[in-house]
Amino acid sequence: MRIYIEFINSDDHFGALTKACKLVESDKVVAIFGPADIMLNKQLKELTDAIEVPFFSINDDFTGHELLRRKARSSENDSSSEISMFPKAQLSEALSDLIKHWRWNRVTIVYVETERVRRLIPFVERELYNGIRFHFVRANRNNFLEATRQIKSLEDCANVHQKECSEFSRILIDMDPQDTYNFLLAALQMGFIELKHWFLITSMDIKSMDFDLFRHNHARYIGVNPVDPEFLKSQHQKFDFEAFQLFVRREWEQHNGRNRNLCPSQAAIMFDAVYLAAHSVHGFGQIYPLQTDTHSTRCRTSTRSHVKSQAGRRLIEHIRNTTLYGLTGDLSRIGNPHQSNFSFRINLLGYNGDIDDIGFWAHLTDVSVNMSRDSRAQLQKNVKVSDELKPHFRVTTILERPCNSCLVKQLYKVLDVMLKKNHFELDSNNQFEGFCIDLLEELSKDLGVTYTIHVVRDNKYGNDIHGNGTWDGMIGEILNGEADMAVAPFTVNFRRAEVVDFTKPFLSLGISILFKIPADHQPNLFSFLNPLSLEIWFCILIAIVGLTIGMYCIAQLTPYEWNLNFSCCTAHQPHPAAKYYTESETLVQLSNNYSFWNTLCTMLKGGCDFGPRAVSTRLLGGTWWVFTLVIVSAYTANLAAVLTVSRPYIPIRNLDDLANQTKISYGTVRGGSTMQFFQESKINSHIKMWNYMKNRDVFVKSNSEGVNKVTNENYAFLMESTSLEYEVQQNCNLTQIGGVLGSKGYGIALQKKSEWTDRISRQILLYQKRGIIEMKKTKWWRSKGAACAGVGSALKQQRISLNLYNVSGLFLILFAGLLFSAITVMIEFCIRSKEIAQRDKKPFLTQLIRQLVLVCHRNRKPVEGNENEAYHHQASHLRPGDSY
Repeated sequence: MRIYIEFINSDDHFGALTKACKLVESDKVVAIFGPADIMLNKQLKELTDAIEVPFFSINDDFTGHELLRRKARSSENDSSSEISMFPKAQLSEALSDLIKHWRWNRVTIVYVETERVRRLIPFVERELYNGIRFHFVRANRNNFLEATRQIKSLEDCANVHQKECSEFSRILIDMDPQDTYNFLLAALQMGFIELKHWFLITSMDIKSMDFDLFRHNHARYIGVNPVDPEFLKSQHQKFDFEAFQLFVRREWEQHNGRNRNLCPSQAAIMFDAVYLAAHSVHGFGQIYPLQTDTHSTRCRTSTRSHVKSQAGRRLIEHIRNTTLYGLTGDLSRIGNPHQSNFSFRINLLGYNGDIDDIGFWAHLTDVSVNMSRDSRAQLQKNVKVSDELKPHFRVTTILERPCNSCLVKQLYKVLDVMLKKNHFELDSNNQFEGFCIDLLEELSKDLGVTYTIHVVRDNKYGNDIHGNGTWDGMIGEILNGEADMAVAPFTVNFRRAEVVDFTKPFLSLGISILFKIPADHQPNLFSFLNPLSLEIWFCILIAIVGLTIGMYCIAQLTPYEWNLNFSCCTAHQPHPAAKYYTESETLVQLSNNYSFWNTLCTMLKGGCDFGPRAVSTRLLGGTWWVFTLVIVSAYTANLAAVLTVSRPYIPIRNLDDLANQTKISYGTVRGGSTMQFFQESKINSHIKMWNYMKNRDVFVKSNSEGVNKVTNENYAFLMESTSLEYEVQQNCNLTQIGGVLGSKGYGIALQKKSEWTDRISRQILLYQKRGIIEMKKTKWWRSKGAACAGVGSALKQQRISLNLYNVSGLFLILFAGLLFSAITVMIEFCIRSKEIAQRDKKPFLTQLIRQLVLVCHRNRKPVEGNENEAYHHQASHLRPGDSY
């Protein structure tokens, strides 16, 4: 594939058509790429429509904008050969979204050519429907100063109608790059470019313009750029766009001179046109071979008519249906501009003089803009800006409420705006102090603005007086244009948000419970029992009795506990003082008393003179040792924790606990918003609480009365969380119960659709993230006479006991040991009975019964007579090698 480049004079339309016909007839050209000249573009389009050769146009043909709209409705009957590469629809949509993103209510459109501004008619019609008002100013190329004077005159009426005229600083410049530069130069000469001005430039070549003269005035210059830098990175090995741009610029300057600017956006669009044509022709050639006959396509002459290209119409449709991603994004926009993934990079001339990408725009998505690099705080660090150039706000506020209507007077001294003691010696802004004033000062520093504070005349926040949209208070002043911003503890609600804009809440509040911490009491005499619950003590007592009985029974049954009185220390050797018994009078060491004593000594880690000797009794004794080891260790550890560690104890933990009890009375301020909340709530627990409150004398007249009632009575007070937090800081014997109910917030009110709403909201969120809001609260809540950094010393010590569930496994182990011991002793008893039966040659069952009778009727008194005979008599019953 070869590319032919022909430079022509824009005034020589006949010569241009002649060259185009020559290229089609002689050089087998299958597509033509139009020039930047609009009229010449129109002549070439008529030619290509006649011979059906694809014609790529790269300019914004605003003269045919309405025609294109009509053709888009009936694409099936479209016989045009033009393939428009310029993103007309996307540019209009991007401008609309940017204006809505920055909430511009009024826009001044400056233009030179009437035909050019026609393309904005659909855009203007759509935005007029959205409530945006436009003012058109036509500029003359020979006298841009006159257009500047017209715009400046709109701002000079600020003393009469400041609210309306202050919005004319948003200017949309719909000119080519050269006219845009000349207009800005004239505006600079008139002193028109200031910090408050925003210039939205429709030309997509803002990066190629020279803004060196304008950057020092700190205005905002915004434009869009279709070039996708990611494409250059990903396709760097395949394409060298810089070399292509350098080649085009060199050829341009050779034929047009250096004084005329080359538009980079046109070069990028031309690059994509060639890229799309090459890709499409290559794919089309594999499906349908292109005609190679030089006489297949002919232009009309005096002797013949036009001869259409045989494959032209199919090639045009193939190009329009091609899906390709190029330098300017998704090229499928040429076939369906409203369903493509086309996007713009948003450019801004920052205060440092560089043109940066600050975001992007894409079809059917929200505008993504990051202005942090261009913040006014950053400007003040690098450039000294006088206060006269900074945006100025008229701030309305409300002073501390009168004592007879305030809820908590001390709280509102720190939350509301108040006058300093020496305010009569100070100027306007320095007269005030408070949490809100500190917040306003922080915002002015970081956003680079100035402000003047005045107190609202009627000392009201703002209400719809008659329900007809007439507001009083601070909201009324904003709606009437008397104030730009209201800074106060201003509650955000639905009715107010319908008429003004609110920022993100700088303080959140809601309904919470204020309660008195019960006084601490001295521990009783039996506090040593606290580490274990009553159920565990009861179970331990049962375990001791049960183990004593079990040990006694097992020792009676096992033959290995009968014969000799061995010491626990010398289990296999007779004690020197051992007494000997006959078979009928054998002694069992672990009698009732001794079994109880052994169990108790083992549990209390005391010593004993005897111990179990048989496997069954030792198995039961070992299980008991494991049980006592864990129980005693747990008791010791928990006793230390109970005596040294405590945590707050409050009878109620949340709103549900309060609703489900009757010992503690509760209420709120009569006629207040909290009372209204419970009265209108549909939640079951809230309905239950409201029924309780309305049938009892629990309401108070003010918050201060409620706080006193909490301090002196068994009473829980429902109040706003901000007021509650302050009271808790002042009185260590008060605490907050549970979380916040019905959360709402204090916000800053601004005019509807104010561009500053989002900026201030982002700054407030940043303050919350960095802890600045919390620092301000600490300053005004705690340092202003606050006595408590928290609750602690006045809280009741709650004894934390182990419950039965924590140690139930130990009792299970003990029961298992008792069970295994019983099984073992039965086995031992049967084995011993079998041995005796075999020795005496008697039936096993008879001997078993005889042994059981012997166990049940054993004589405890020693047999009189020769001890050695008794010893040998018992020894005769033992097998050689027996241990017992």
